Amino acid sequence: MTGATSTGDVLTINGTGLFVDVRGPKGAPTLLFVHGGPGQGSYDFMHTQGDRLAERLRVVGVDQRGVLRSDPLPAGAPLNVQVLLDDFEALRRKLGVDSWTILGHSAGGGYAIRYAHQHPASVRAAIYDCPCWDSDGTDRYRLPIAADLLERYGELEAARRCRELAAKPERLDPDDQSWEAMRALGKRYNELFFHQPDNTDALDRIGSQSGLTEDQWRRGVSHLPLLSEMYESKQHLLPELAQPSLLVHGRHDLVIPPADVQAFRDSVPNGRVHTFERSGHFAYIEEPDEYAAVVTDFVLSAHR
Repeated sequence: MTGATSTGDVLTINGTGLFVDVRGPKGAPTLLFVHGGPGQGSYDFMHTQGDRLAERLRVVGVDQRGVLRSDPLPAGAPLNVQVLLDDFEALRRKLGVDSWTILGHSAGGGYAIRYAHQHPASVRAAIYDCPCWDSDGTDRYRLPIAADLLERYGELEAARRCRELAAKPERLDPDDQSWEAMRALGKRYNELFFHQPDNTDALDRIGSQSGLTEDQWRRGVSHLPLLSEMYESKQHLLPELAQPSLLVHGRHDLVIPPADVQAFRDSVPNGRVHTFERSGHFAYIEEPDEYAAVVTDFVLSAHR
């Protein structure tokens, strides 16, 4: 599994098979990619960033248990964020890594902040990429923008539902199914996640070229129960982050609200922020070269 051309393997971690893609020289600082979704898998990130980052880093992409190329999740098997955190820590030991930098994207940013908090000795530094630290705040920020798009495309009832949810007096939760109202955008749904029009079908293009089966892609639905934990705020952990921390986000991302970016600036002792000006939620796809440079420089500086 060594070298920049590695395509990955299935390792037994905590009683299940996890697909792990390791690229880059063994002696380089190690970066763990924590995917979001929930249940998205690491394929798209490693497809666009794996070899770029592996020029100077040892990059570890893992499909979380039950997801994509990892073993299917057995019926009734326990699954919560703590189970995933235990998997990350067991994987670190399996790979013989003393400490690594973690990079959590979207929902994975929520997992990453909990992992960094629980295992400070294991985490040399942390990168939070468009993190979702509280889905209530994410939804209230994103829903009015989705409503504007829905109105533009004639989906008036869905737009009304989005505005109604954004104004809900109580905290939003998974039972509100805010994403269902936004899904009325149909093929235009990805306009919420990509800034550059030519990129709205990027994930579909990457998936169609992957050679992975529909069954493998569908495994991600096993992680939908983790949505409930996404609606539990992790913002109280920000002041307690001991590691050097980098928040990266697209200027046009709708997952991390501006208020959360400011909270990071104000609360994290060793934190800094980088904004990708021409990106939405997937800067690693929309601005891949700048993304690789920013991440690589941060990891190398943290491991000096």
